[in-house]
Amino acid sequence: MKSLGPKVTGIRLLLGCMMAVTVPAHTFAQQDSLWQMDNAVDEMELLTEELENLENVSEELLEQLELSQSNRKPNLNNLSYEVASKQLYLTDYQYYQLQLYIETHGPLYSIFELDVIDGFTVAERLRLSYVTVVAPPPRQRPTFRQLWKSGKHVLWFRYSQVVERQAGYDTTRANHYPGSPARLQFRYDYSNREHFGFRIAGEKDAGERFFRGEQRYGFDHYSGSVYVKNIKWLKYAVLGDYRLNFGQGLVLGSSMISGKGGGVSTLRRFTDGVRAVATTNEGEFFRGGAFTLGNAQWSGTGFAGAVTESDRTAFGGALCHRRAQFTVGGQFVCLGEYPDTAAWRDKWRSLTQPNQWNASLSYQAVAGQQLFFGEVAVSEKGKPAILQSAVIRLAPVFQFATLVRYFATGYQSPMGSGFRTTSGDCGEFGTYLAGHLVLSRNVEADLFCDYYRLLWLSYRTDAPVQGIDAGISLTGKPSRKSTLLARYYWRNRPRNESENAYMHRLRDQCRHKLRVQWNYEPFPFMRTRTEVNMVFNKGPDPLWRKGILMYQDLVFTLKRPQLSLYLRVAYFDTDTYEERLYAYENDVYYAFTVGSYYYQGMRAYLMLRYKIRNLSIWLRVSRTHYLDRETISSGLTQIDKPHKTEVKVQGMYRF
Repeated sequence: MKSLGPKVTGIRLLLGCMMAVTVPAHTFAQQDSLWQMDNAVDEMELLTEELENLENVSEELLEQLELSQSNRKPNLNNLSYEVASKQLYLTDYQYYQLQLYIETHGPLYSIFELDVIDGFTVAERLRLSYVTVVAPPPRQRPTFRQLWKSGKHVLWFRYSQVVERQAGYDTTRANHYPGSPARLQFRYDYSNREHFGFRIAGEKDAGERFFRGEQRYGFDHYSGSVYVKNIKWLKYAVLGDYRLNFGQGLVLGSSMISGKGGGVSTLRRFTDGVRAVATTNEGEFFRGGAFTLGNAQWSGTGFAGAVTESDRTAFGGALCHRRAQFTVGGQFVCLGEYPDTAAWRDKWRSLTQPNQWNASLSYQAVAGQQLFFGEVAVSEKGKPAILQSAVIRLAPVFQFATLVRYFATGYQSPMGSGFRTTSGDCGEFGTYLAGHLVLSRNVEADLFCDYYRLLWLSYRTDAPVQGIDAGISLTGKPSRKSTLLARYYWRNRPRNESENAYMHRLRDQCRHKLRVQWNYEPFPFMRTRTEVNMVFNKGPDPLWRKGILMYQDLVFTLKRPQLSLYLRVAYFDTDTYEERLYAYENDVYYAFTVGSYYYQGMRAYLMLRYKIRNLSIWLRVSRTHYLDRETISSGLTQIDKPHKTEVKVQGMYRF
């Protein structure tokens, strides 16, 4: 019988909320990072049809991926909730049972002890054995010198440019770009997982000057932050740029990802509270300061700062109180506005006397192995927003989720991103259903259906309407080296007619999308992907408009030398812009590309990545050639040729 070791002083985080998520059985640490990103985006593309805010999405996914690629494996005896949920993909129920076991019996001595902990299967234990370690928890506080040596430094610089000459760089035109066509970006990041870190980033857009004229300080955009964490009662503190994510995003959710089509596992949001950022994206974050105080039973957050790309200042806070299997949180945010030329006195007045505020109360609870969560919010005009959801495990092979939402007409939350079909102050009421079914050992199915009513005017819809979205996804593994994926998506929603520019009549518009994807790994150093995407739209006329996208990917990875090659050849043909199709493309480190394919043409890209010790170098060349037109784009970005070529070069040094 195992002897009891020193007990952990209380369960640090008693989160008994159980989320029935099917954890992939493959080992992430043994795969190429860009290939992982490709798989992650495949699951994300159905979350939002229009693929908005891609730069924010990319930062979220890439930072989670970077966490999972760390050389230091997490210790199961000293596991934080953030690492457990985002890096190891553990459910709240699994994390709670693990902490309860350690509290009762002491630290783990072997990975095989997971077999007797409720919520862990043999397959789960095997997966965790590759990506975690079992070691005694740290007993003494490290010195500053030890923290600095154990930290990680990452420095990268990127150059990109469109090769063809664009109209905006013709200096004979009255209106033209003042700078060069090169886009420059850099980022330096120091992070110590235990206690502190800092980061800084800069960007120069194409067409802007660099260390000349109005850009005498170099980059037109700088971003940075300094943060500390896990110092007694101080859980997190940041000075500089940061993002906030609380509840289900009705009030604070500046960088969350959630939407339709992702199945049961993507319905609930894992909130991380305050997160320091240094981003090359010039919007969607706060600039100021924020902190979080608390312990295992409660936590509180306060923040103040300016909202980027706007003349608004914000301040507020959030409070979270935890029990063993119940969590309640409240958020309160105030916003004030001031003109760009306002004096400091006017800016201070806008901060202390805000003209807009939002408040909400969120919760999550467990009843047996069923999860219930939601959030109720209200704006300064008394307009409510409600989101209630449940994740139910009806059987070991079937999981079911439902989400009911209501946004009153006129409800506004500038920093929110709750689950909904439209944005802005258009009212909405809807019911979303999703299910995950294990059909056999090698076949799984995800399906969803969303019925909603838009209560007021919205984009391209000049009257209240009702619509329905539905879809199904089948994933199978014909062999150990191949994966087959088939997805079907259907939408029916009235839209404005385009024939009459003065009086818009609503007509039903039906949309069908089909995707078939085959991944195959014939050799350890070679991977392939073949994909076919099709879309069919039917508007007010009896004609069906169609679009098709076909592409072939090849990835070669050599260990000696450490060289990787990524190649894609794609063909696309759509009747109009409305039938455009999207596909993720492998890109350089910390870059994110989702190509938009429309009209008729071909696209190809080639990327090389070479690594020698701590230095990595990327070279990427992409080209789109249209077969049905002689010019591309319009205005300052117009190219008087049927093709567009882009070159990217990036170097990164880790130390």
